[in-house]
Amino acid sequence: MNRQAPLSRFWHTAQAALLAALLVFVLASNPADATEVWTGPAMTFTNLPGSDPTQPSSQDRITLDVWLTRGSTRGLYNAAAETSYSSLSPVGTEWAYGELPNYAALNYQTWVTWNGKNPPSMVGQDAVLHLIPDDVYLAIQFTSWNTGNGGFSYTRSTPPVPEPSPGLLLLAGTVILALLRSCRRRTNCCR
Repeated sequence: MNRQAPLSRFWHTAQAALLAALLVFVLASNPADATEVWTGPAMTFTNLPGSDPTQPSSQDRITLDVWLTRGSTRGLYNAAAETSYSSLSPVGTEWAYGELPNYAALNYQTWVTWNGKNPPSMVGQDAVLHLIPDDVYLAIQFTSWNTGNGGFSYTRSTPPVPEPSPGLLLLAGTVILALLRSCRRRTNCCR
């Protein structure tokens, strides 16, 4: 009797069951229209002076809808929706000074109003960026703003790193045990 075929079917069935359980868990725990607050590890983005804002390396592609960049002059814009800076740039964003735990109580404004038409003044200050299309809030702190030939840098928060819930771990364990028992009863492949 070839034990490889039943064992192979077993593992394919186990993988499919676990993926289905994970998908149900993810969809149930993170509805698409819910506000997200990104509390994950900080990352730094740097747009070098003189860089080409149309290149992906010069854009912080935060989400599918918001790609922050800057040309050689003027302010930030959203390269996912704009080709250059305007007084409403970066579209799809709003900004507030403060800390992320207080995001719901902060006063959000357009980028140019928020920094008082003086981008160097925002360097070193704690702020929160709201990505309107995605309803995401994240911590951001500019670390540099070059006044000639473009360029800027900041540190920002990222999506939280999910930890498996006890319920998901219990579900996965239950599925694996059920599959093992089923395999043993039908084919003796796991003995």
